[in-house]
Amino acid sequence: MAVERLPETTATGPVNGGMARRAVGILRARFGLISNNAALISNPEFFTSRTVIQSLVTNVLAVPEVPFAEPLDGRMYILDLPGAPPSVRLGTDEVFAAADFSALEAACSDRRCSLFGNLGLFFRFALALLERRYGIFSFHASAMYLPDRNELMLVVGGAGAGKTVFLLEGLRRGYQVYSTEMTHLEFRGDDVVFHKGSLVDNIRQGNFVHDFPDVAERLGLDLPAVENVWAHKLAVDLAPVAPEADEIVNPRLSLLFPKIESGREAAVVSDVAPGPKMVKLLYDNASEKIGGSALLYDRIPLPGADAPDIAAKRWDGMRRLVHEHGDIILRAKDILAGTHNCMEGL
Repeated sequence: MAVERLPETTATGPVNGGMARRAVGILRARFGLISNNAALISNPEFFTSRTVIQSLVTNVLAVPEVPFAEPLDGRMYILDLPGAPPSVRLGTDEVFAAADFSALEAACSDRRCSLFGNLGLFFRFALALLERRYGIFSFHASAMYLPDRNELMLVVGGAGAGKTVFLLEGLRRGYQVYSTEMTHLEFRGDDVVFHKGSLVDNIRQGNFVHDFPDVAERLGLDLPAVENVWAHKLAVDLAPVAPEADEIVNPRLSLLFPKIESGREAAVVSDVAPGPKMVKLLYDNASEKIGGSALLYDRIPLPGADAPDIAAKRWDGMRRLVHEHGDIILRAKDILAGTHNCMEGL
């Protein structure tokens, strides 16, 4: 992982000993990362690991190294200052963060909620910049692909909605995994393009032990011995069951809006009409990760990264999908179901 050191002065002042810098990409966006602590911007735990639940690759397909050269779409300046009170300023294309990050990293109870964790500062900044620069919208949704029908099944829902249950049931049925957590949408001319998302999923071990043991066997998982299988999560790499294509253009689209309740014996399935309700459901979901607040390192309140300009474009994007490209929508369903009947009525 290439990290370059150089003397530099940031908007918050000079840093003794110079700065380290590197650049990474997410989809088409390129981000410059600059810090006086090289370890903060180069830890593979966050950028490349496929075995830990805090990694960014549980949110996006990849965070590759790219040349630190213009044009960069955004920059993130991080000052690690012993004893300094936390300060975070989030702009449209720059982020400035200063704190005693070495101490915060050492004491953090949930490494997902850190500078580069999958619930942290960089991820929100990246989603907002993808919208602002490239018109790429990011659903909090898993996705499965049925190649024989050219059907993309988008499971739209926040934490606890049941996205993982649908993925595991889909694997049981032989579907391909197109994304585990975030699925990206772009309008390109007259086409609707879906970008492949993350292929690593954080799955509770209890799902494999009690609900989908056949899927664990298919994936060749060696489940560890733990006291509470429902409290233990595994970062499961599903790349072997994904399609080769990183883009799918104008698929037949199924929109599923689930709520999974353990023990529910019968599924309740209803249609979602192509109108204001569907637009709102999609807009709310695509806004969730950008607009939601977070608490970094158990003590730094972080407001959402949303802004009026991108929010307006996002609403218009959802309206375009529903009303101008509605011919690709095969079905849209609201689903209240249990674990084993989640696809009943589809």
